[in-house]
Amino acid sequence: MKLFFALAIASLASFNAHATDDERLEACRKKLILSQKLGVLHALDWKPPKQPYIVAGRTFFDLPIDAKEGFAEALNCFLSAGATGRCLDLQILHWQTGNVAARWSGCKLKVI
Repeated sequence: MKLFFALAIASLASFNAHATDDERLEACRKKLILSQKLGVLHALDWKPPKQPYIVAGRTFFDLPIDAKEGFAEALNCFLSAGATGRCLDLQILHWQTGNVAARWSGCKLKVI
């Protein structure tokens, strides 16, 4: 089961280089819906100019790092409306404690 989650989330990073911003946005939206169904994403809300509110679900903590990175890339893609070359600074919170569990900055994920 863990392998299935890892493969499903790792595939989040696969984007078509020739896709439009709208196509990438839709692909990222679908990947986040899948992440929510798999228990990787617990909550997502954003009311600019505030920082996005992102809560990782229980499954996030069982994933290998490459799958976690794919999830963070999908978040970045979705929140930047599918634009390429844009890296947001995001904090991913723990679903139980509310503490920061990971940070996405400079298009790199750091798990805390």
